[in-house]
Amino acid sequence: MSSTIVAEPPLYPPTVSPARAGMPQPVYIAKLVANPLRAIPSAAYHEPVTRYRSFGTDFAWIARPDLIDQVLLRDADFYAKSPVERRVLGPLLGNGILMASGAAWKWQRKVAAPLFRHSEVSTYSAAMTAAAGTQLSKWRQLSPGPGRSFLSDVQPAMKTATFDVIATTILAGCEPHEAEMIRRTDATFMRGTPWLVATSVLGLPEWLWHPGQSHVRFAASELRAAVLSIVRRRRAQLATGKELPNDILGRLIAARETSTNEAMTDTMIVDNLATFLEAGHLTTAQALTWTLYLLARAPQWQDRVRAEITQVAGNAVIEAHHLEVLPVTMRVLKEAMRLYPPAPAIVRIATQDTTLDGQTIVKGTLVVVSIYVVHRHTLMWSDPDRFDPDRFLPEREQAMPRGQYMPFGYGPRTCLGMPFAMIEGVSMLATFLRAVRFDWDGHHVPEPLSQITLNPKGGMPLLLTML
Repeated sequence: MSSTIVAEPPLYPPTVSPARAGMPQPVYIAKLVANPLRAIPSAAYHEPVTRYRSFGTDFAWIARPDLIDQVLLRDADFYAKSPVERRVLGPLLGNGILMASGAAWKWQRKVAAPLFRHSEVSTYSAAMTAAAGTQLSKWRQLSPGPGRSFLSDVQPAMKTATFDVIATTILAGCEPHEAEMIRRTDATFMRGTPWLVATSVLGLPEWLWHPGQSHVRFAASELRAAVLSIVRRRRAQLATGKELPNDILGRLIAARETSTNEAMTDTMIVDNLATFLEAGHLTTAQALTWTLYLLARAPQWQDRVRAEITQVAGNAVIEAHHLEVLPVTMRVLKEAMRLYPPAPAIVRIATQDTTLDGQTIVKGTLVVVSIYVVHRHTLMWSDPDRFDPDRFLPEREQAMPRGQYMPFGYGPRTCLGMPFAMIEGVSMLATFLRAVRFDWDGHHVPEPLSQITLNPKGGMPLLLTML
């Protein structure tokens, strides 16, 4: 007798209903505060350029790859980093590599780039799988027994696991009480970002009160103070002549500007460590969270990934060399980041009157490259809301224009941490899936919520079964 394989029905995971045209401005503001993705007009998912005006501010959402190339690369001098980004992230990230411009950005980029080369990052794979192993131990303690499922929110688990990696690779020497403060204050800051985004986009003065304002400022101050204590402790250790690891913190301290031989100040180092913390911790945590959700909703894909991992690595610890021969696992992760890009938007401001696709973009317009929208745009993707990892088969991925898929940004400011995130994501995903089965609880449908990173509203409760 031959067995028949029953194909799963297509999976259309949760998305956000776009804003309708002509909505009253109070409705627009309410949507912007509740979830910035809700304020994006429906036309942005279908047109190359979509313009909108609210409270005296002009917006232009752009989606076609050649236009994205124009804004972020070819004519980048005409589209400066937005004051929205400075106002939202400046209190936390200062003038680090993400926020800086001009010579300050070029120097910091030059210093940091070698730290995140693939060859360098691959040496951290042991720390990544160790952090995943620690999380597995926690789940085993919660398990009611072999073959029995239990409900657990995987989002905080992913945040803890990825933070543990950061604590041993980027914030090396972090004390437990500092780690707890950083985790707590980081969560507080992120919860307050929708109001920061809304008041910034609408051009409201910074002194104007909004909910959570004092909590956000205090959280940013506390997080930076915790990171500063790590930097000062490392400098004190260096002053004693103690031999210390040649890690990312040590290299930032040792870095010198080429023409002046000037070292980074403590403030500059804190700016960059805080940036690496956000870019290397929350983004990967969100990518893993959404990937596990998608695999829980698409069990046949979960079975395929688990079979691949077992075939490639058996029971051995997942190491860097395994990652190159896990193509199905990689495709699933890439498709998860297409549907749910961890950093969902890039915003620029037009510094002079320009044109995009024949449309006039006046000086001062906020030009938005919504990665979330680009990844679901009907001009570039067939059936864009459907989960389909085979979009990233080699021949199909190679045919994509660069601006069609950009979970790590685009242009000269593409995220330096891309190799770190991909190695970490695949290493941890493989470690988890070999030991745990993840199933949907049949109830929770998480709305993608833009809070700098793309959060699942209400967390991500899944049914876990230890294998």
